[in-house]
Amino acid sequence: MIATTWPLLLGMGVLMLGAGLQGTLLGVRATLEGFPTPVIGVIMSCYYVGYLLGTFAAPRLVRSVGHIRVFAALAAVASASILVQGSFVHAIPWAIMRLVSGVCFAGIYVVAESWINDRSSNETRGRLFSVYMLTQYAGLIGGQGLLNLFSPAGFESFSLVALLISVAVGPTLLTP
Repeated sequence: MIATTWPLLLGMGVLMLGAGLQGTLLGVRATLEGFPTPVIGVIMSCYYVGYLLGTFAAPRLVRSVGHIRVFAALAAVASASILVQGSFVHAIPWAIMRLVSGVCFAGIYVVAESWINDRSSNETRGRLFSVYMLTQYAGLIGGQGLLNLFSPAGFESFSLVALLISVAVGPTLLTP
């Protein structure tokens, strides 16, 4: 079963590199920009508000257009949202885009996990989900390490997050 889900697992690993970098980058950059601590807290919390909303929207989307299209659409929007944050360094756009990112990532998780559940048998499901979770956590940890590549004060790290999220769509679109 890993043979039919490896593109999704690879895509999720790359996507998690971007997600890991994004979460760390935004907190560090907000501090560098002098945002007050409560404002940073609100901005970062908007992700989880979006995450909650995404869990309601994603299953309907998957039923109507399918796993691959939803994954691609949500990754495209997530990629664009981090570019907006890099372009407009202000608390309000950041909070809105953080909420949008939460919706997108929740939807991507719904897609990935329902896809794995659909593609696996009772005998292989546990193994697939363990590989999926290892891939996710390794990506998140690795993404935080990418913060050292560029100065968080510049646009390059925002571009790198968008690039990683965008590239993650490739292997997933190649899934039969």
